[in-house]
Amino acid sequence: MKRAFALFLSVLMFLTAIPFVSAASTPSFSDVPRSHWAYKEITEMAEKGIIKGYDNRTFRPNNQVTRAEFAKIMIAAADVDIQKSSVTQTFKDVPRSHWAFYYVEYAKPYLTGYKSGSTYTYKPDQPAVREDIAIALVRLLGYDKKHKADLDQLKKFRDQGEISPALRPYIAIALQTDLMKGYNNYFRPQDPITRAEAASLLYRAILERKDDETKVVFPNPEPPKPEPISISDAFSAADLKNWDTKKATGSWGVLNKQVTAVSIDDDVDHYFLPLIWNESAKPENYELSVDVNVSGTDGLAGLYFNGKDGKANVVFVQKDRVVLGKVTDVEKDDIEIIASGSYKLKASNKLKVAVKGNTVSIYVNDQYLFGQQQVKQEGTKLGLYIQEDATKEAPRKMTYLDNFSLKEVK
Repeated sequence: MKRAFALFLSVLMFLTAIPFVSAASTPSFSDVPRSHWAYKEITEMAEKGIIKGYDNRTFRPNNQVTRAEFAKIMIAAADVDIQKSSVTQTFKDVPRSHWAFYYVEYAKPYLTGYKSGSTYTYKPDQPAVREDIAIALVRLLGYDKKHKADLDQLKKFRDQGEISPALRPYIAIALQTDLMKGYNNYFRPQDPITRAEAASLLYRAILERKDDETKVVFPNPEPPKPEPISISDAFSAADLKNWDTKKATGSWGVLNKQVTAVSIDDDVDHYFLPLIWNESAKPENYELSVDVNVSGTDGLAGLYFNGKDGKANVVFVQKDRVVLGKVTDVEKDDIEIIASGSYKLKASNKLKVAVKGNTVSIYVNDQYLFGQQQVKQEGTKLGLYIQEDATKEAPRKMTYLDNFSLKEVK
């Protein structure tokens, strides 16, 4: 209602250049007799003290409205706050020096313009026409978003061919919603807008429209959807802030912006570094990846997931294979092999584990290697994995991990 009333006041300001009159008076205009087609609209608006004619008691109902003047009306109607510092010129014929420059630029969402090649013009001094005000009212009231255009509405007019092609859906909506009407099977889309027509159109669009306010019950708001999980670490810092080092097995640290692990406890055969993440999210589909960089070793490192109660699935590279297995005790070197795929170890090996429900797919260097179904998701612990043999000859021979990422897949 605020925008509609602003539209009403903006046209009011245009239609009269003198102050409001008392509602107690009953003005009449010498050039608007009772037989005038807009007599009711003009008179009732005047009786309400909203509009007034000129000093000689005329209304001048046939005076035309220019396109520049119409832009100013729309700015007031849309309740736009003009910020002059952020406006650039759109129309070749409306430079910054033009009195209506800011009105035209800010009213573009409600106006029509012209395009030739890559050049836009507005033709500010030409009369605004009926199809112009139809588009402005439809867009200002939001009807183009509420109604689907019924183009059959145009067929009843003999001059439908004069309606600009791009404006036809808006004209149809204006007719469907009774914002505008034709006369004797003519719509007259290219006829200039007069003061009488402006008064009549605004009367029908605003004064005759009943307040459609109703009391409603708002639905319960849906809880916000959590952002997909996405964590990465290139180990550029030594603090391992993304990792739970207190619950790790083995001693983990960053060396040359890569991470590795060692242990002075000969009983520990599997080193796990748990990731700190929102385990309660329990995503069904996610991807883990890490670079396994080898310096004189057989690899023997990679990722673990599905961890619970000291047990976890592990995926690691070795000299001639990539292995998917299960570790049930970090102090036993035994690994329950689930599946494996042939692979020739390189100095750097990009390992990715894609979990989709109970299916696990293994990729190396962005190439699919093998997959395994019926790997039940039992736990939520996951992170980095290194075997004792990968670093037992440190620092001469070591395996390092780099560029870790966890990404939830929707």
